[in-house]
Amino acid sequence: MKKIIGLFVFLLLVGTQIVTAQSKQISGTVTSADDGLGMPGVSVVVKGTTIGASTDIDGKYSLEASASDVLVFSFVGMVTQEITVGNKTVVNVVLETESIGMDEVVVTALGVTREKKALGYAVQEVGADDLNQVQQSDALSALSGKVSGVQVSASSNFAGSKRILIRGANSIFGENQPLIVVDGIPMDNSNFNSANAQAGFGGVDYGNMMNDINPDDIENMSVLKGAAAAIYGSRAANGVIIINTKNAKAGKDDIKVDFSSSISIEKIGDLPALQRRYGGGAIIDDEDGGVNGFEQVTIEGNNYLVPQYAVDESWGPAYDPSIKVLHWDAFDKESFPNDYLKPRAWVAPKNDVKDFFDTGVSYVNSVAVARTGKEYGVRFSYTNTHTEGIVPTSEYDKHNFAITGNTKFLDKFNAKASINYVRSETSGRPTFGYDDNSFSQKFFQWGQRQLDMKRLSKYKNNDGTQRTWNRKSYSNGTPKYADNAYWIINENFNDDERDRFFGNVSIDYEIMKGLVAKASVYGDTYAFDIRERTAVGSQSTSRYYEAKRNNSEFNYEFTLNFNKRFNEDYNITAMVGANARRNKFNLLRGETSGGLVVPGIYNLMNSMGNVSINDFHSVKKTNSVFASASFGFKNFLFVDVTARNDWSSTLPENENSYFYPSISSSFVFSELFDATWMDYGKLRLGWAQVGNDTDPYRVVNTFEYNADGPFGGAPRTNTNEDFLNSELKSETTTSYEIGLEMNFLQNRFGFDMTYFKNVTTDQIIPLEVSKAAGYSSKYINAGEMENKGIEISLHATPVQINNFSWDINLNYSKIDNKLTELYKDIKAIDIQRAPFSGAYLRAGVGDTYGMLWGYDYIYDNAGNKVVDDNGYYLATDNLVPIGSVLPDYNIGIRNSLTYKNFDFSFLVDVQKGGKWFSLTHMWGMYSGMLEASAADNDKGVSIRESVANGGGINLGGVTGTVTYDADGNYTVTNTAENNKYVSGQGYSHRVYHAYGTPSAQNMFDADYIKLREVTLGYTFPKAKIGPLRSLKVSVYGKNLWTGGLDKKGFDPETSVGGSGNVQGIEGGFIPNTRTYGFNLKLGF
Repeated sequence: MKKIIGLFVFLLLVGTQIVTAQSKQISGTVTSADDGLGMPGVSVVVKGTTIGASTDIDGKYSLEASASDVLVFSFVGMVTQEITVGNKTVVNVVLETESIGMDEVVVTALGVTREKKALGYAVQEVGADDLNQVQQSDALSALSGKVSGVQVSASSNFAGSKRILIRGANSIFGENQPLIVVDGIPMDNSNFNSANAQAGFGGVDYGNMMNDINPDDIENMSVLKGAAAAIYGSRAANGVIIINTKNAKAGKDDIKVDFSSSISIEKIGDLPALQRRYGGGAIIDDEDGGVNGFEQVTIEGNNYLVPQYAVDESWGPAYDPSIKVLHWDAFDKESFPNDYLKPRAWVAPKNDVKDFFDTGVSYVNSVAVARTGKEYGVRFSYTNTHTEGIVPTSEYDKHNFAITGNTKFLDKFNAKASINYVRSETSGRPTFGYDDNSFSQKFFQWGQRQLDMKRLSKYKNNDGTQRTWNRKSYSNGTPKYADNAYWIINENFNDDERDRFFGNVSIDYEIMKGLVAKASVYGDTYAFDIRERTAVGSQSTSRYYEAKRNNSEFNYEFTLNFNKRFNEDYNITAMVGANARRNKFNLLRGETSGGLVVPGIYNLMNSMGNVSINDFHSVKKTNSVFASASFGFKNFLFVDVTARNDWSSTLPENENSYFYPSISSSFVFSELFDATWMDYGKLRLGWAQVGNDTDPYRVVNTFEYNADGPFGGAPRTNTNEDFLNSELKSETTTSYEIGLEMNFLQNRFGFDMTYFKNVTTDQIIPLEVSKAAGYSSKYINAGEMENKGIEISLHATPVQINNFSWDINLNYSKIDNKLTELYKDIKAIDIQRAPFSGAYLRAGVGDTYGMLWGYDYIYDNAGNKVVDDNGYYLATDNLVPIGSVLPDYNIGIRNSLTYKNFDFSFLVDVQKGGKWFSLTHMWGMYSGMLEASAADNDKGVSIRESVANGGGINLGGVTGTVTYDADGNYTVTNTAENNKYVSGQGYSHRVYHAYGTPSAQNMFDADYIKLREVTLGYTFPKAKIGPLRSLKVSVYGKNLWTGGLDKKGFDPETSVGGSGNVQGIEGGFIPNTRTYGFNLKLGF
């Protein structure tokens, strides 16, 4: 036995000596193909063993291997390489960046770059080329139609708001907008439109704060959904958009200059169809039909016909060129003697509403300079945007300055920093909604159709008083209901300016190979001032309003990152960190009362009455700790776990700590076998809990100063209208998802499918309480909302031959939403009532969130609308749900074709389902402005003619007996075909629900098909551009065509009045525009 053991030890020693004799020292450098720099942290492993090393900060490595060994070089985001040692002692490797399918690399939470195959959740990234196919005015609009599960709704207002939802709405009254992070900086994206403005009652759209971001500086955008966003904790309930800007990477000594210039024009899009058959006049008798004539007046001994300008409706006489009348501008002898008492023909205007709007123009010029050296990179950029809107006098100027830099020092230290400054100035933002200064109100809802815009442009008398068509009488030019539109834009104007700084600084230190500590500071701060004016002599009381907002957020963060590959089978990436967030917001605003003392002086001290002052300050603090770990096995199985705990100052002390975990896994089954028919296949699963906390000062009841000033010399204070809740908790969203990704045909076809479900509990709701208690509502935790849906992203290259290729990208999302629970026996809660209507935006148990309720048509069993004995539509006795403002599904399809140096692409955006309410339709019909109020009936006769003379309109449907039971349900019996004709005005008036007719008449499907983007470009060959590095020219168009609308000229996107939860209510809109542009890009 001893001999056997001795022989075994001898052979072992000899074998060891032989192996040692065959091994040799191998060294080398691993560099990146992108910039030629050495890559630290690359794993170098002898294949099939645990022998390995990692490259140092300069990309160098050293290990022992034999000639027959194979070295495996791998790094996250780079293509893995395998090299046989052979007789070499120096093995240098250049790693290429991974690009598509299983090799795709994306930016995830906290800016960490990960292999997409390792992720157990859905992440979509959009690169700069896709984002800026056409020149974008803002970053968020560029996502429209390009990411599944993302709905971007942009208002038609000048420099206006954008609303973005990721996987639908999760909160009834809370925030539904995603967190937006730019270079690690959480950015404020507030929208300061008033609640009345968003509900359609009128106001100015001041846009989103994200309008400040320069699209030309963006490198890529990643959309994180569900578990992907969980590491952000209480800010992640609605997803996260990660924006990475361009920077200069350290490398060879070089200077690069990039310049781009774009010019575009905007033309007015589709308008509501206005009638051109009848002019202005008084209301006529509903049943008898016919039209009123003109007033007959005697002036300076002569008789004249004068239209009824004291009304703001168009139920006047039919146009007749043989009739001569004194138009509104024939009475100003001193200011306009050439028009004084000169009759003109009663005809439709030569210069109609469309001629009021200008051709908008926009110039965007950008320059960027990048300087790089071996261990540093610096980039400076400046972009100027100047836009003149379609509404005369509207202008927008924006200046973007950005500096980014990075450097390596003291061997193991890396530092990065960026600073951005944005200055924006806007004047003449048009008022939208139902407002005295709203163009929609003046042009589409109320007014007179014979008015010529060119003549209206002479809006002021020599003494500075207003000239308006809506005179109280021919001898009194004071406006009765409506100001001249040109008076509004020149005298009742607004302006605003914003100064914003945001940036970051971070330093990381390589403690040892694979272990890096990082300290960062992120800041975002701005000052936003606005001013609004109503001039003396306007129809409404003169006023001046001023508001100053100051907002800041600073995040102080520390992370410890660990990355280790134990051999070619196992790897782990882990992180622990802490964050301290500090938010401050100040608002100081004042408004005059009772009018202005001196015309033209816009100062709060020029107030007739007491100045109304509001001074508000808020502070919010959030402390967090977080951790994540990612485990990989044999490049096909990955598991991610994250955890975060937030402590929020806006919640009660005993309820301010919340834990947010997530776990996800991906299984790359294509790594287990070779299949000629499949290039890549991955199954993924994810689960997460994230939060949505509340605003400051909703926990403890406080007092506020009375805005009306002191009483008897003593200051007055009031309690809050809302009874606050010391037991308030954060909303919690639990998300689940499962996904499948596959690529085929050498990655020329592939798809990414996801099924998800989000359940949000502990909704923060302002519950109505009895006002006898001194409060109107109390904030409570109650309610549960569920979102579930399907997202599909497809990519295909149907043709790729020689110099021609055709790529297709399709994004589809379908979301089903339901409010499953409210509070005790409460079944519905109002979010907002539409102006002047029987339409409400409600949240009801069992309904889709954002349900429009109203008085619907009554239908018989066959689906026919039921009319009363006079032939008018009957309406339900009670409010009923009519449709949700959320769409059933959205599709975005981009086709990209390239031939040699030419490229052509177009993006089609489709929305199906959803409802929206239009106040413009309601009042436009009531006042006789819209085409449908003056159409011909089935006999070919104008519906404005009397029924006795063949006019009027038959609404169809059936007559019948309607019977209601005790529960409010109705049945219709004794039906018969409706043969009654009703007067045109009677029909038009009853579009307004106050007549007991359906408010559903003003609710329309939110369907559309839009040609969002078209671009044609040419990239000049390098051989033909001399000293230039690159040169490209392109032409483009945006929103060139819209189809599929429920009602012509009424676009559901015009109902967007802000980024808040009040959606689907249109109170007056600025028409959409079509954009045509030219772009030049060159590099030195």
